[in-house]
Amino acid sequence: MATYLEHINQANKNLSFLDQINFNIDDCWDWQVTVCFYVSVHLVNAHIADKTDQHYRSHEQVKEALNPYNVLSASKLSEDVYKAFDKLQNLSRRSRYLCNDNIVDKNPKGFFTYDKHLCKALKQLDILLQFVNQHYGEEFKKLYVNCIEIKNANLKYFEFRT
Repeated sequence: MATYLEHINQANKNLSFLDQINFNIDDCWDWQVTVCFYVSVHLVNAHIADKTDQHYRSHEQVKEALNPYNVLSASKLSEDVYKAFDKLQNLSRRSRYLCNDNIVDKNPKGFFTYDKHLCKALKQLDILLQFVNQHYGEEFKKLYVNCIEIKNANLKYFEFRT
């Protein structure tokens, strides 16, 4: 079972990878969104590792452990942090499978990922990074991101790269 610190180290490694992808490739929004999600996976697993001796093998088990309405969970999150994780998971699913869980369409088509989706992912990831910073004192490097959509987003850990 990975420790709190191992999850934090992996989250930082994934943030560095996100920085490299964004700096070296002009698009690949789908991969960037997916990396944002996997940063969040390690952030919430660090939280779970700190609060319990549990290690969950599925995304559904993790979400149940984090669910703010699960009265039995020692690792539940506040509703806003939980929703940020959930939204990142949905954005990542869209990126990986070209689907949109929020739309029922009788004429199925691919739902592609664009810079606006990366902006949404960065906003949600910023919430999770702030949570870990506030509750565990972890410091994260600010990333300067090539995504015009975040230009006026006022995020703590992400800023538009000019």
